[in-house]
This record gives sequence, C-alpha cells and structure tokens, in this order.
Amino acid sequence: MRLLDVHAHIQQHEPGELEGMLARAADAGVGAIIVAGVTVEDSRRCIDLAERHPSLFAGVGVHPTDLTGPLTQADLTALDEMAEHPRVVVMSEAGIDHQPHVLERSRADGREWADIQEEAFRQQIEVAHRHGLPVVFHVREPGDDPAAGSAWPVALRVLRESSAGDIGGAAHYFQGDLSTARKVLDAGFMVSLARPLLRLSRLQEVAARLPIDRIVIETDSYPQPFKKDRAKWTEPRHALSVAEKLAEIRGLTVEMVAERTSENALSMLRGRGEQVRAMLEQ
Repeated sequence: MRLLDVHAHIQQHEPGELEGMLARAADAGVGAIIVAGVTVEDSRRCIDLAERHPSLFAGVGVHPTDLTGPLTQADLTALDEMAEHPRVVVMSEAGIDHQPHVLERSRADGREWADIQEEAFRQQIEVAHRHGLPVVFHVREPGDDPAAGSAWPVALRVLRESSAGDIGGAAHYFQGDLSTARKVLDAGFMVSLARPLLRLSRLQEVAARLPIDRIVIETDSYPQPFKKDRAKWTEPRHALSVAEKLAEIRGLTVEMVAERTSENALSMLRGRGEQVRAMLEQ
C-alpha cells in the first residue's frame, strides 16, 4: 500500500506547479492526497482539483484564521452542499487558533474572536455529522508550549460536547505533548504527524509512545515563499520523509509504516474511503 497524505493545501500553489508536485509525490510513493479547503471558495477549488485528478480528494471547511466574522447561513448551506460531493472525504479545515494576532483583530460588533471561532467550529462539526464526514481539525496555541495555552482545552471541549468522536477524524499537524495526544485519542481521533516530527525531539518521544494504529501522516504543503529556495518548500512528496522518521522511531520498515498509516486513514474515512483505497492499491 502506498502513502496517503491526509492533509495538504496544494490548491494554494500556482496552478502551473500542480503537475510537477503530483509527479514528485507519485515518485515518492504517495498514492493519494486529501486537499483541504480554508474558505468556502477555497473548498470549491479543492473539489475542482479532485474532479480533475484521480489521486486527489477534497476536504471542505473554513479555517479559524480565515474567518471574517461568524459563518453565515449561505456559508453553511454551501458547506452542506459541498459535503455531499462524492470526492469530498473529510470536513477540513476547521478548528481553534488562539494566536494573538488572530484573536486581537478588531470586531465592529464587539464579539470576541475566540467565541466566533468556537461557534464556527461547532457549526462545521454539525455539517460533518449530517454527512458522515470525519473532521480533520486545526488547533494552534498562542506560544511555543502546546501544553500551556488555551486553544487545546477549548477544542477538546467542543469535540466532546458535539460528540465529534462518533464521526472521528484527526488532529492535523499535531505538535502537542503526550498528555494532549492521549486526550485526542480518548476523544475518538487520530493523531496526524507532519514534518515537525523530523526536528522536534519531544514530538518524536510522543510518536514513540502512541498506538501505531492511531497515527496518520500528512504534509500540510502550504506555499512557503519565506523559503527562498523553491526546492525546499514542503510538498506531498515529503510524506515519505515523515514515514521514514516514524519507521526509525518505531523500529519498523518504511513499508510497514506506509501500510499501517494508510490503513489507519482509510479506517478514519469509513465509507468515504473506498475510492481512496482504490487509488492506493493501484
């Protein structure tokens, strides 16, 4: 079985780069990629790409840092409609982000951004429930210590109160501590590991102690113009380096990690995963 990148934003790259990225991913053994939306319009772009490229599947959602205010009824109707599309396999990317520059933006109506984020997260989980979509969610704390912030407690509370564990999903780009990871698992979710695993010793320690059947792999793959060398930008091909590091940490072969993490992801996708399995097994 080939690798499955469960979360990437390659729709944000220049259109002319797409074919090269997909070719490099295939050469690295990545058989399928889930492209996650960050706004309603961006989610539509994800679906469009997934319709045109067999190895791509779509996630739909509104990212907490891309909210311009409360979600409107038109936004929720659009998400509901897109969630029915056969190429949509996850609700993503929604979540909680408590970085100061996000929460301190001015609001004309006086509402706090933290409250708006929480409401939007709950609403998107409701959409996910209606369509049986797993939720691949975002959490970002205000500082470098994932255990000392306010975002994770809010996110976990929302997940519990909304019974999101019934549909499952994954904590995207996880960089938290072992205690947080265990809370994610207890809530009914996978832990999604990305390239920070290559450099963060504390995250490597977490990865060594998690059940292997609760780990999935991703790259995020946003454009990275702050890296002047284009060859160093993260792409779906880097799912292989994440798998290699995880294999090293766990004393497994890369082939075993690819098999296990892809099966984990397919289990997370449930019925929506059959078309993804067909791509991975080609």
